[in-house]
Amino acid sequence: MLTDEQRAALARFYAQPEILKTARRLYDAGAYEELERYLHRNCLMPLGNLDALPGYLKDGDGQPLLPTALNPMTDEEIWQDGIEVGWQVMADEAGFTHDDVHKAIAEAQNDEFDRFLADVERRKKVRGK
Repeated sequence: MLTDEQRAALARFYAQPEILKTARRLYDAGAYEELERYLHRNCLMPLGNLDALPGYLKDGDGQPLLPTALNPMTDEEIWQDGIEVGWQVMADEAGFTHDDVHKAIAEAQNDEFDRFLADVERRKKVRGK
């Protein structure tokens, strides 16, 4: 479980203009699975470089506020809490939610399946002639 201090620092991290810009670009492009990979993994990788962490991601003693660097292999529950903070920032700052992304993925999968079924029917008709 993340503390309030950790949540606030992580929200500030996710709200960086370059993270928001990349997330918005991926969302607008319909690259939803890539967006999830970006928010869940790629943009968190710098948290593992403890020497390069900005001050707001360190405690008063200069130690990382997120000692696991949100590594899901170390603590999956903390990682899950962290990405939830990221999605909240996306909702507040970028205007889309994780639910929006899930719905868009589901719609794309349904459209793909409908095209598949239509293609099957077309092939049946062609073979039947």
